[in-house]
Amino acid sequence: YGLPEQFVLFVGTIEPRKNIKRLIRAVAQLRRRGCDTQLVLVGPPGWLINGSLDREIETLGLQDAVQNLGYVPQEDLPGIYSLATVFAFPSLYEGFGLPPLEAMACGTPVLTSQESAMAEICGEAAWLVDPRQEEAIADGLACLLADADLRDQLRQRGLAQAQKYSWEQTARETAVVYQ
Repeated sequence: YGLPEQFVLFVGTIEPRKNIKRLIRAVAQLRRRGCDTQLVLVGPPGWLINGSLDREIETLGLQDAVQNLGYVPQEDLPGIYSLATVFAFPSLYEGFGLPPLEAMACGTPVLTSQESAMAEICGEAAWLVDPRQEEAIADGLACLLADADLRDQLRQRGLAQAQKYSWEQTARETAVVYQ
């Protein structure tokens, strides 16, 4: 995939509720502050994008800083998660939010939204931000990118948090609801 040595990763369907434009703007802020970070986007196109992300990237002059891989086969995702420096998921709305847990299970520190299901699912194992504030996203990423000890703490917490969820447990709890 030609991934950079260090990068911020987003995985999910590319659509407005995922808040990717604000994530891109946060990366632009980091680069203006002197942080030479790269952003890698993974996911199929969703609705209401219509080239707007490409225009945003071009307007901000980030063509060399943002790599959009599009759809990636499921079997390749653990390797990509594991290579990322930080996983960013500043979604405005999620019913559950599987990608942050996938990142945690791969040992990748997570920055995500303090809203919707993300705060409940990730708990204290992620850096939580206000997803409507580009500066909050940028500040959180800056802290995580600059502090290897903090990333290690979140990595350890994330591995423990991901252990709390499994498909087997989900099936058992769903069966109880039906019964």
